[in-house]
Amino acid sequence: MSKSTRWDSKDNESKHLPIYQHKTKLVQAVRDNTFLVVTGETGSGKTTQLPQYLYQAGFCKDGKIGITQPRRVAAITVAQRVAQEMQCTLGRDVGYQVRFDDCTSQDTAVKYMTDGCLLREILADPGLSQYSVVILDEVHERSLNTDILLGLLKKIFTNPAKATKGRSFPLKVVVMSATLETDKLSAFLGDCLVFAIPGRTFPVTCTFGSAVGPKDIESTGYVKEVVKMALDVHTSEMAGDILVFLTGQSEIERACDLLYEKAESIDYRYDVQDQTVEGLLILPLYGSMPTDQQRQIFQPPPPRIRKCVVATNIAATSLTINGIKYIIDSGFVKQLNHNSRVGMDILEVVPISKSEAQQRAGRAGRTSAGKCFRIYTKEFWEKSMPEYTVPEIQRTSLTAVILTLKCLGVHDVIRFPYLDCPEERFILEALKQLYQFDAIDRRGRVTRLGELMVEFPLHPGLTRAVLKAASLGCQDLLLPVAAMLSVENIFIRPGHPEKQKEADKKHRGLANKSGSMNDFATLLSVFQSCKSSDRPSVWCKDNWIHWRALKSAFSVETQLQEILLRLQQKRDFPVETFDGNKSELFRRCLCTGYFTNVARRSVGKVFCTMDGHGSMVHIHPSSSLFDQEAELNWVIFHDVLVTSRVYIRTVCPIRYEWVKDLLPKLHEVDVYELSSVAREEVTDEEMIKWESREAAKRQPEVSTEDVTKKLEKRNNEATVSDARARYLQRKQQRQQSKAL
Repeated sequence: MSKSTRWDSKDNESKHLPIYQHKTKLVQAVRDNTFLVVTGETGSGKTTQLPQYLYQAGFCKDGKIGITQPRRVAAITVAQRVAQEMQCTLGRDVGYQVRFDDCTSQDTAVKYMTDGCLLREILADPGLSQYSVVILDEVHERSLNTDILLGLLKKIFTNPAKATKGRSFPLKVVVMSATLETDKLSAFLGDCLVFAIPGRTFPVTCTFGSAVGPKDIESTGYVKEVVKMALDVHTSEMAGDILVFLTGQSEIERACDLLYEKAESIDYRYDVQDQTVEGLLILPLYGSMPTDQQRQIFQPPPPRIRKCVVATNIAATSLTINGIKYIIDSGFVKQLNHNSRVGMDILEVVPISKSEAQQRAGRAGRTSAGKCFRIYTKEFWEKSMPEYTVPEIQRTSLTAVILTLKCLGVHDVIRFPYLDCPEERFILEALKQLYQFDAIDRRGRVTRLGELMVEFPLHPGLTRAVLKAASLGCQDLLLPVAAMLSVENIFIRPGHPEKQKEADKKHRGLANKSGSMNDFATLLSVFQSCKSSDRPSVWCKDNWIHWRALKSAFSVETQLQEILLRLQQKRDFPVETFDGNKSELFRRCLCTGYFTNVARRSVGKVFCTMDGHGSMVHIHPSSSLFDQEAELNWVIFHDVLVTSRVYIRTVCPIRYEWVKDLLPKLHEVDVYELSSVAREEVTDEEMIKWESREAAKRQPEVSTEDVTKKLEKRNNEATVSDARARYLQRKQQRQQSKAL
């Protein structure tokens, strides 16, 4: 690469960024310190410019410069931008890696990636010997993987013996944050230097609305209010682009449709205050958008046209869009939270924190004075919005990261250096789940199966099902399903009622074609039908299926196959046999991974989960099993949607005998028995007690056979029917006595 000509011809725009005047001092600070915290407002140029400064200063001669992002869209978009500025082909000098998409080569010197990808690299190479600098970006977002990376880098690189292991040169670690809790970060990293980049922001006038108050936390009416506000701004404010904050893809697409519909009827001669504005360009922005569509967002609109970007929280800190003068803030965000009612992580729409609201408002003051219109009231701000966002590590399942830590030799997962400690019960819950999946033993040591499971970037249950299928030689049934469950929703649900009827009819046809009432089988059938089609994109259009999602699923399946093939080369890869038909084999493999998500029909259309929570759940209307409940007794499900009811989605009917040997595993070990496992303090005495208690369970007077018979008696179809009949009889008697 002929650097001199390329750097000289580079667009001057980057020289106007606040970071540029600190270039020399910043490079020197990285050189002089093992750990460095860099803080600066979003838009100061940290993410795009610092890696380039380090590249120019020769930091790449010993290894790559790696930059982590919590969000995949940010990793891809920023890499594209930097490749453009460095005038090189994306994937060569500058590349990116996100889950199931690796756009790097042997020449890559500047590598943007999701924090999860770097965590997987540490598994294979704890000393990160390929890197000279690691930059953890957007640390203020407090994603689970970034928090774990912080702890690991502190643990490895503050210990001189570990820091030099497998390395011929020292690693430099830069932690970048948008001005949040920098003192706390510095103290965590041994009181390291904090380098502050002064921001260049203009005043933003914020106004509260009247549409959303404390009573409207459960309401979805804010979408219409946001659209109304966007149109008001478009017609009554001077030229300048609009950025609207909503919570997710379906909401954003709905808002864009409404905006487009209403904007069509604007008469620009009379309805618009600023006569230089002659049109509205409406652009969505969310995580799973195709790359070419994302590019449009960063390009200036045509002359005399106002751009309106409708985005998720990704536009609050991860990405900077130039020209934004007006912000419309819904006050809500989609957040992954552990729901104790169902014992699972669930994406929920919740009010944003006050610090997040300020980040959103700040987007309007990048290039000139701006305005932020909040559709919620001052009372909502005071009563419903927390001060700060709770770190992900304190509100979600830790199962996958605890397995990663254990595979890295970190067995005392309670005393691991967390920036903010998760509740102990979340750690114990994760250990319990790993024990149930046979990923760890009673002492907390990783089993052979656990070592195989950690290689897959999937949910542990899904990984378990894939490995079971592979051991039985039928991975071709499970890998496509795992791939389909790893991409966005494949079924298109149009907003228009007539089109929705047509789409529902096509989707029902696809479910019937799979040959059974089984949502997992439908996913497999869609994958196979589309792949074998001569014109897959046309097939998708005809069947109301997202072609982009299917294309991603094909790529994911190929990569999962590669991981599995590599593991199958190992001598001790499990091999089993099974006598039975393909449908039963498929469902039995699913049971191995989803036995924690088993539900039994209770009364009418209601099911009861068997995980100890005993939650009452309903089959979601999008399932092919919806309205077929009377024919079902036992089911497994992939995930849960919580509204006023708890719905189970992606459902499969099973037989009790397929899970009867797995269900006792759910109650075999109490969460708090694992407390010593979490601290790596299991004593021999404890193991003897445990083993004698297990032996007692196997005594003839309370034999496993008797227990199984009792369970079978309690759970067989005749007993369930009798119980149901007794319940209905009691209900009828109560109604009769009320009538009397």
